[in-house]
Amino acid sequence: MHIQANYSLKPYNTFKLEVKTQYYIEITKQSDVLTLRSDLKLASLPWRVIGDGSNILFTHDIEGVTVRCTYDKLKIVKEDDENVWISVGAGMKWHDLVEYTVKHDWWGLENLALIPGTVGAAPVQNIGAYGSEAQDTITRVQTLNLYDGQRNEYRNADCQFGYRTSIFKQEFVNKLLIHRVTFRLRKLRNGQANLVYEPLKNALSDIKKEDITPQMVFDAVVAIRKHRLPDPNHQGNAGSFFKNPVIDQSYFEKLLEQYPEMPNHRMLDGSYKIPAAWLIEQTGWKGRSHGRSGVSSKHALVLVNLGGAQGTDIEELYHLVQDDVIHKFGIHLEPEVIIL
Repeated sequence: MHIQANYSLKPYNTFKLEVKTQYYIEITKQSDVLTLRSDLKLASLPWRVIGDGSNILFTHDIEGVTVRCTYDKLKIVKEDDENVWISVGAGMKWHDLVEYTVKHDWWGLENLALIPGTVGAAPVQNIGAYGSEAQDTITRVQTLNLYDGQRNEYRNADCQFGYRTSIFKQEFVNKLLIHRVTFRLRKLRNGQANLVYEPLKNALSDIKKEDITPQMVFDAVVAIRKHRLPDPNHQGNAGSFFKNPVIDQSYFEKLLEQYPEMPNHRMLDGSYKIPAAWLIEQTGWKGRSHGRSGVSSKHALVLVNLGGAQGTDIEELYHLVQDDVIHKFGIHLEPEVIIL
């Protein structure tokens, strides 16, 4: 364990922004927290937890201590004829985990392929894509308390999972460090493909559903994401910047009269979810730039660093997009990305 001062966080944010933290520390085990807390200077400072920064917009340098969990071991903890339970270190790359599971013909994570970030970020954000969410397979989350190093375990029902949120993003933000996550996955003969996302269903339409494997779904998802989304390794971004807004039925019907082509998804409670990307496209922002930042020409939901942008440039852009959507539709777009 090394304590590094005035440390660049550019490798740990997918917007590729040049920001620094006062102190940076990588944690692998419980005793690391106890050791750090024994340092009176470090203990007196604010602590912040990050992963690979795939859902963060840094707008300034970070004071205090920035910690990352780098524990990345994977082990099978239980298995029966139908299921397998795996415990995974929070520091493992998410896509590496998904690749591992599909190579073993396990169902559950294949729809979440190519999402950047770490395993530890998955329950925090309740990551989701193409009809699947992390909460569908997570059974337990093991954490370390950043104040006293105490181990805590949260079962799925304790995590308060919601749309791109959880108890770790709300009540316990920067208080608990996720150390391990346990997933329950289905074996090949006891699961099936989740094809509720229409483009994914179409991509595999020439294969009988009973013949589809996790690897086939994985390959199709990777192809779709590469086609639709800019690669953060080539153009800095944090994926979907805004959440899809939900509006009540009366306002939905009013908007539909004016915009009959407006895509929508009816929720169980009678409200309607509207694609944020469509709203942004209608304001003319898709493919437009603002200084050194811009809205991706591939997907209107993705804000990008066009080269040399600062976090404040992207922050300014997201407010402009937000304002135009409010002006045109009366709908407030809430950022999915955490603004620091």
